[in-house]
Amino acid sequence: MNAIAALKHAETLINQQLANPTRADEMVFSTTSDIASLQRVWRNLEQRSTAHVFQTWAWVSNWHTYIGEARGITPHIIMATSRDGVMQALLPMGIETRSGLRTLLWLGDEHADFKGPVIDRDLMAGLTTDTAKKLFDEAFRLTRGIDAVKLLDMPEILNDQLNPLLVYPSQRGPAGTHSLTLNAKFDDLYKARRGASSRKKLRQRSRRLTQAAGPTKFKIARTPQARAEAISVMIEQKRARLAEMGADDIFATSNVRAFYRALAEQHPEICQLSTFKAGDDIVATNWGLTWGDRYYYVLSTMTDGEYRCHSPGQLHLNELIEWSTVRGFEVFDFTVGDEDYKDDWCDTSTDLFDVYIGLTIKGRAAAWLHGKARAAKRYIKQSPRLWPVAKKLRKRLYDYRTHTA
Repeated sequence: MNAIAALKHAETLINQQLANPTRADEMVFSTTSDIASLQRVWRNLEQRSTAHVFQTWAWVSNWHTYIGEARGITPHIIMATSRDGVMQALLPMGIETRSGLRTLLWLGDEHADFKGPVIDRDLMAGLTTDTAKKLFDEAFRLTRGIDAVKLLDMPEILNDQLNPLLVYPSQRGPAGTHSLTLNAKFDDLYKARRGASSRKKLRQRSRRLTQAAGPTKFKIARTPQARAEAISVMIEQKRARLAEMGADDIFATSNVRAFYRALAEQHPEICQLSTFKAGDDIVATNWGLTWGDRYYYVLSTMTDGEYRCHSPGQLHLNELIEWSTVRGFEVFDFTVGDEDYKDDWCDTSTDLFDVYIGLTIKGRAAAWLHGKARAAKRYIKQSPRLWPVAKKLRKRLYDYRTHTA
């Protein structure tokens, strides 16, 4: 089902009155700032929810430990429990104060590709437009003393249904998401998506890489030593690539580096590291996530050395997709971003949306400014004419700042 058909189908479902519509007044709402105390009930809920890996307890708790606390964000977890005490929904949120402005936002912020609530599947299936609005209105009433609500990068579709937060006025985010349905053997999948000529060219590049550097080998990093080595090379290669592009260095601070290391080294149940070697050199890496039936292709890198011309990143991606089919995943998720190479593979695309709500005078002003800035960013990124110019300008500004420094 393509994105447009899925949206129409989901809109029909969410607006029709079901036999047993969910009632917000049947829920007991509460909040806490203690993420650790929720580990058991959170993990229980995430197993029967529509959430993505970025809303799991492991991901959120580690993000706050290493990044959220450093930014002074106070966790504000909103929970909805049935009358019999079973957790039905959880909103992993926090309150951040900047320049006197108190904002409610998703924990994970810019490091989470997809953001949103953790909702029981049965509850999700029973939500109509009216009940969804009542549910979230009641949840947000528990939040006091804030100026604005800023909810970014939420997928329009959750579990083949419209995201219930679309009941609020929203706008599209700067970029969308793309994914590949893994419904065939890899050879058949490759032939259907890329064609025989593309496979032939990539095999030629593989042979040339082997001739230049030595035999190639794809490997999942399983031991602590292998995972530590892979994450170190990944960070080094990613920082070099971002500098080459003139983009912001996401690993500039030690707490961000510590977060990605912690997930890689301590949570193999959701974090998968892989490397692609040519001879003795690691020429490509990937920091990925696995959850349910989905593989998330999050941070991919390749060498900036002499072997780049042989497309080690593409060779590594092929190995990862084949590994995912063998492993039994149903979806290979390329996550956020509209890069051209994703169109070569993907059969599904979904827009992300933002919700801005100003609650005070300064909150409304901030929400308006944030919304306009994000809309401008989307306009530039979606423009075939403006986006290349913006990237060149970004590189020149980076080179100037670096030279000046």
